[in-house]
Amino acid sequence: MNHKTLTEAREALKKYWGYSTFREGQEEVIHAVLEQRDTMVLFPTGGGKSLCYQLPSVVTEGLTVVISPLVALMQDQVQQLNNRNIAATFINSSISSWEVEQRLVNARNGMYDLLYCAPERLQTTLWQAELPKLDINLIAIDEAHCISEWGHDFRPSYREIRPALESIAASVSWMALTATATPEVRTDIQNNLELSEPVVVSKGFDRPNLKWWVLSSEQKDQKMLTAVRRASNTGVGLIYAGTRRNCEELSSKIQKQLGIETESYHAGKEPGDREQIQQRWVEGNLPLVVATNAFGMGIDKADCRYVIHYEMPYSLEAYYQQAGRAGRDGEESFPLLLFKPSDLRIAEKRIKDSYPEREQLQRVYDALCDSLDLAVGSEMETAEELSIDLLSKRAGFSKRITRSALNVLNHLGIIELIEYITPRIGVHFIANRDYIRELISKSENERKRLFLDTLLRQFGGEAFAEMKYLDFDYVREKLNVSPNAVKKGLQVLQDHDQILQFHSRGDLPLVKLLEERQSVLRLSKKELEQHRNTLLKKLEYMQGYIETEGCREVYIRQYFGESQVRPCGHCDNCLSEKKGEVQFMDSDLLSIKQALSKGGKTIPHLCRQFGWSRSRVKKSLSYLIREEKVKVNEEKYIWANSTEN
Repeated sequence: MNHKTLTEAREALKKYWGYSTFREGQEEVIHAVLEQRDTMVLFPTGGGKSLCYQLPSVVTEGLTVVISPLVALMQDQVQQLNNRNIAATFINSSISSWEVEQRLVNARNGMYDLLYCAPERLQTTLWQAELPKLDINLIAIDEAHCISEWGHDFRPSYREIRPALESIAASVSWMALTATATPEVRTDIQNNLELSEPVVVSKGFDRPNLKWWVLSSEQKDQKMLTAVRRASNTGVGLIYAGTRRNCEELSSKIQKQLGIETESYHAGKEPGDREQIQQRWVEGNLPLVVATNAFGMGIDKADCRYVIHYEMPYSLEAYYQQAGRAGRDGEESFPLLLFKPSDLRIAEKRIKDSYPEREQLQRVYDALCDSLDLAVGSEMETAEELSIDLLSKRAGFSKRITRSALNVLNHLGIIELIEYITPRIGVHFIANRDYIRELISKSENERKRLFLDTLLRQFGGEAFAEMKYLDFDYVREKLNVSPNAVKKGLQVLQDHDQILQFHSRGDLPLVKLLEERQSVLRLSKKELEQHRNTLLKKLEYMQGYIETEGCREVYIRQYFGESQVRPCGHCDNCLSEKKGEVQFMDSDLLSIKQALSKGGKTIPHLCRQFGWSRSRVKKSLSYLIREEKVKVNEEKYIWANSTEN
């Protein structure tokens, strides 16, 4: 990279992001990108991955294509970039085919620096037709662990990224980014994307400001309340509660018993409410959110002081990513996992139950296609809204089985299921333009006249041909009325004046078949069971993290492939050991030595002799064994210099 380019990169960092210097690892990545080298970026959550492709996009010619699996994250990042006056947009199944086409035309004409794209989009006829006309400079694959079947969120569509872009593969730079990749996953990413001698930049998986803690108790509610009471003095927090019901109940309990303002966040909430809760939390106006695991994706908040997991995640990758949302500013923060033994049995059962029988998958698939009026061989152009309740009734299954089947079909790349989208409003004018203009000019109601005129200007000519969708907040801002007034006004124009039809999106998930409808799903039993077995293996590692008596940070870092890792000194196990050593050095050394010098003793014997807890005896003995002062013969502990064998 020449000096001028480095200067431009630093100027762009200051101009668009307001930073004077790069964070650790970022400059090395950007250096490699500007030299058109392939790169693999392994930064922890909050480590500044997105800047690694966003900044090069504004200092180089051409388009950066960012491939992301998360609709909510795409929308969030595009909004942040636009707020910084960086030209960016996204294409996915939450927008109409007309809008997708228009955005691709704009991209072809050089109107964007970044184009965010769902991996499934690369397979479409429209994308393949436009691809040769796009001046693409960099392909950035976010959440790259989705490529690997060993990743915690494997998506088959990710393995088709390289083949779909083969025609331009040699003329662009490639970047793969992830916060959670074991050595096997890294190898899989590199091989699948065919990265050419990539520059690998890893910040490691240590988070020295995080105090990892696991609390095992049957009284999880009480322990949670105690933890929140203590942690609330440090700043805002986040609780991952697992289910909607837990979110509601825990949120209510915290407010009633602790008086701390708390909101629940889950898919059952109105989209506008979810967005408002998220915004208040990000701005520091809401101390605590109790959420399902969808909360936090793509959210840029540096000063979350504590993250409590009321329900255990099923993989160490998911836990590390979610817990890592605490302390992104480098200040001391607290990730706490609440646990009881039955959690593991429940988790194992849920994983096994989450893979329905092949016949159940077929039935839900058929019911879905029938509800979408799709004949065998038919394709879908855009995603449609989906009611899980209605689909469950149609398939004749419980909502749990139906939901599980949809998740598996989504995971296997048969459908695309979009759960969290920015609320959008669609308008289709059914009266002709001249009639509407006449209605505007003759209206004696000033507010109605202004409302309709603004609507016409914002939705434009396309809305006369089909339902056109725009972001709800954008429309509300242009109309300069409350959210409720937007819908009321549209209702009047639809029901009374009968000049348009409108539709809200965001209340229900969206679904799209990624291929034409099949009469019989082409799925083998091996294919269905393989990922389930991987998830069960990952659950074993999660159990290992919970049950380890060693340093928790060491366990995490070794899981992600780091070696020669020293204990952190500040997780619960390290602090407990230190405390044990102090007690031992102060008073316990002589007692243990005198007792064991007279002959071997079992742990129960020592507990009775000293009146100590089993935990205190075990920790003292563990320390002595490491110091080679005590040895073990069957269940008896013996002082190393004693004569007993």
